[in-house]
Amino acid sequence: MLEQLTIRNVAVIDRLDVSLSGGMSVLTGETGAGKSIIIDSINLILGSRASKELIRTGAEFAQVQAVFSMTDSVRRALADNDIDAEDGSAIITRRITREGKSSARINGTLVPLNMLRDIAHMLINIHGQHDNQALLDPSRHIEFLDSYADTAKLSEEYGALYSRARSILAEIRSLTASEQERLRKTDILSYQVNEITAAALISGEDEELEAQQRILENAETINENAALAYMKLYGSDNGVSAYDMLSEAVEAVREIARISHEPAAILEELSSAMYAIEDAAGEIRAFGESVELDERAMADVTDRIDLINRLKRKYGSSIDEINAFCENAKQELAALNAGDERAEGLKKELAAVKDELKDAAQRLTERRTAAAHTLEREIEKALGELNMERARFSIRISPKKYASNGADEVEFVIATNPGEELKPLVKIASGGELSRVMLAIKSILAESDGVGTMIFDEIDTGVSGSAAQRIADKLKMIGSGKQVICITHLPQIAGAADNHFLIEKDIDGELASTKLIALDHDGRVAELARIVGGGTAAEEYARDILDK
Repeated sequence: MLEQLTIRNVAVIDRLDVSLSGGMSVLTGETGAGKSIIIDSINLILGSRASKELIRTGAEFAQVQAVFSMTDSVRRALADNDIDAEDGSAIITRRITREGKSSARINGTLVPLNMLRDIAHMLINIHGQHDNQALLDPSRHIEFLDSYADTAKLSEEYGALYSRARSILAEIRSLTASEQERLRKTDILSYQVNEITAAALISGEDEELEAQQRILENAETINENAALAYMKLYGSDNGVSAYDMLSEAVEAVREIARISHEPAAILEELSSAMYAIEDAAGEIRAFGESVELDERAMADVTDRIDLINRLKRKYGSSIDEINAFCENAKQELAALNAGDERAEGLKKELAAVKDELKDAAQRLTERRTAAAHTLEREIEKALGELNMERARFSIRISPKKYASNGADEVEFVIATNPGEELKPLVKIASGGELSRVMLAIKSILAESDGVGTMIFDEIDTGVSGSAAQRIADKLKMIGSGKQVICITHLPQIAGAADNHFLIEKDIDGELASTKLIALDHDGRVAELARIVGGGTAAEEYARDILDK
């Protein structure tokens, strides 16, 4: 149940605070007083699109907060989403800033809009004027029937199978695309795989080849410098190589060591350095002799590098990427070559899924058909209570192609007068009759939907006289089981309410401001008299309505 509603800076509303109780409450007021703004504010709580145009002139933000008493199902839903629900209240807050940002919170926890919608629609249901038009659209009728028949679980099972069937069918179509296209892809992939495979690329070989190319390109320089290094280290003919000079130093230190043992360590280090120079000289000489300008080797290396670079331009920036491309191409080629076999397997799988889908659709049809018979009787009974005693109502269920919601076409038909044929609502129902049919459906669905609050925005459109009184009685009856909030222009409906609020708009200078006033008995008499047309007779009529 909606216990408290606070609206700040929404359109003509500066600040509105209202406490609500159970039973039936009505909101009345002059046209343009701001009734639609209140509905728009509540729709924000339900997760409707937020626009910064709703922000009151001069304000930086708009905010709507609603406090609900919780049902067990709402408490479980909040707990499942780690939202505190210990105090028994669900506080929903929606805020819009001048920058166009929107935020939603439940019990102080920031939540995404889809979660807000899921939770809020478990708490409150709004019937707006446009909802009557849903009755004129046969494609929407299945929604009303399914809500009554409680087909959620069956619809979920069917929907999963339907999605699976569509997925399999799409894959089959992909596999059995034009043979010409399949052969074209096969030829391209085969060429790519063969080209890469023939190259037999080894990870890292491009770097080794480039190093080898540098050596071959600089063979003469390497030879000259290797010979020079060998000569300076070891091979000098005039005894001035590093080895010769170090050898003389070793002999000098050795003479000292014969006299004193202290330079022994120095002698050892110098001897090691001498041997190291000898080894290094041999290695640099051998390396220099191993490098020669080989035109054939140079050509082979250059050709291999060119091949790798050509493959890089086509298949990847590195050898690893080229080989990965090849593996993917092999897999795609294998899939194409196995396409026929895969398609046959999928066709068998599709046949099995279609059998399950047929059974699931049949269960949905049976549930809808059984529910339709009961719903027809209940709607006719409710219509009788709404001054349409002679109306006949029927739900036609006919087969259709499999769709996301089953294999049933559902349409509501009605005969409002005796002797008439049952016809679609769009052909015979007036605005007032549509309102009553919708109220009849809503009153029936209200008994099982678990929602604690129902809001009716001008459910009385096109209704007058005794029909208006019947609608008032029906709303009062619904209000005996759950909270009903109704915006109305009819005195009969306003008079039937347990609580009556007047919506007024004040103009202070250049700004208008809407306020909501809880009316006492005298205030209700005055407001009902205004609705009727004013005057002494209207006041007497208003008192009669309230006192009966």
